[in-house]
Amino acid sequence: MKVIYQIGRLDDPKKTTKKFFIESYKDQSVNFSKEAELSSFVLKDFLQSQNLSVQSVVIYPVSILLNKNLLNIILDEDLKSELEKVLSNPEEYLEKPFDLINRIELEKQRDDSLVIHSMGTYLGSVRLDATYDDIVLEILFDMIERYLNHDVDEFYIDISSGHNIYISAMMEASRYFAIFANLMNWLHQEKQPGIYFTFSDPIIGSSADAFEIHIQPQKHKAFFSSPIKKEEASDHNFSFLRRIYQEPNENSKGSDMVLQKQSIRQKRKALKEKIEMFVLLFSAIKNNAPLYLYCHSYHSQDEIKQELKNLIEHAKSQLVATFKSSPGLDRKAYLDAILSLGFYMGIVEVLESQNITMFCPYTGLDLEELGRTFAYIYSIFGIPMNYTMLGNEISNNLDKIQQFGEIPEWMRLRRIVDPSKPVENRADERNFFAHSGLEGNITEVRYDGEKVYVRYIDGLAMGDIDDWLKKRL
Repeated sequence: MKVIYQIGRLDDPKKTTKKFFIESYKDQSVNFSKEAELSSFVLKDFLQSQNLSVQSVVIYPVSILLNKNLLNIILDEDLKSELEKVLSNPEEYLEKPFDLINRIELEKQRDDSLVIHSMGTYLGSVRLDATYDDIVLEILFDMIERYLNHDVDEFYIDISSGHNIYISAMMEASRYFAIFANLMNWLHQEKQPGIYFTFSDPIIGSSADAFEIHIQPQKHKAFFSSPIKKEEASDHNFSFLRRIYQEPNENSKGSDMVLQKQSIRQKRKALKEKIEMFVLLFSAIKNNAPLYLYCHSYHSQDEIKQELKNLIEHAKSQLVATFKSSPGLDRKAYLDAILSLGFYMGIVEVLESQNITMFCPYTGLDLEELGRTFAYIYSIFGIPMNYTMLGNEISNNLDKIQQFGEIPEWMRLRRIVDPSKPVENRADERNFFAHSGLEGNITEVRYDGEKVYVRYIDGLAMGDIDDWLKKRL
């Protein structure tokens, strides 16, 4: 499905209805023209003429009805009466604006609408105190929800109308969404939706009879880099999550306050579990410790997706509480969480495709197969140097183990590769990373004359390694 966004006008259709035409679409010459109130409606009709499924979403800043000129445009007397009440006392409207906006008989070719906060002073004294960051997040949340809930393969951002604030917010939200979708789809890049900016020829001041719609593809790259920094993971214990799931204010008392605190802390804990596991998996891949990845049970893609939906629902509940002001969400905290959850889903999809799950400790892992598996994984994530290091480590170990001879029972790797040194029951941090996670003290090997199998020692304190991985994020 294709989704088109454009800022609505709700203006006199006699003035806004224009003839728009499309001459080029994806490097192909086309010939399509039509009249409409918004250029996005013509783009929608064109895409539908190509037998494509399309949804037109018109974005309405809540201030759009705080305009006395609408009284001269609205024909329905009941709606006009309601609008007069809004203009004289907008308080109730600013609490729940959705119904009235959707009943205005203008721009009805839309399939859906999105009401967002506004900034500025209207009707002389009505001050709307929203933040730009909240407006960006409102649009981003909508894009993510449509992508997760529907089979969206392209987004069109029509920047032909609207105040610069809202156009900028749409463009910025689309950039964040593109990064999110890229991080989520390493294995199947065809699932990364295309992003297009569309715009018409300038209308104001023009004497033209028709206006061309231009369609420009946007390219956004995502790199194998964590949205969360090592200080946040290692030193601050993911404290930024407190800026998402904040402690309730002191207005509630008694049992209500206790229940609210319990709910918030449970939600924060659930989110932290996913974020922390993402950090560990990401860092283990980045820092070339493949055997570690078999030692943790990670969340399913559905569990992570539901956590993301819960996060967005929590944010939206704050955003829609009132449109007179916005809650001032912490954009960085939300983006760090959203991008990390998307990245986590992308990593899990890759790991699951290679059957990287908790393994049987009695059997261990085929060392050469481990190398082949991660040669593929590192190529997916664009970090081939990791395999060069891992390949060298595996080759060196195989040579020494094969020279040693068959090893029917599990033996510490150090006794084979460095027999002069004593064996300890804990890893050395420097050696752990220098040897691609195959640190001699904690790695055990078995050799049946054909294959070498590896595992970590029973009872290994993984907490120390977890801390090292967080520090090297």
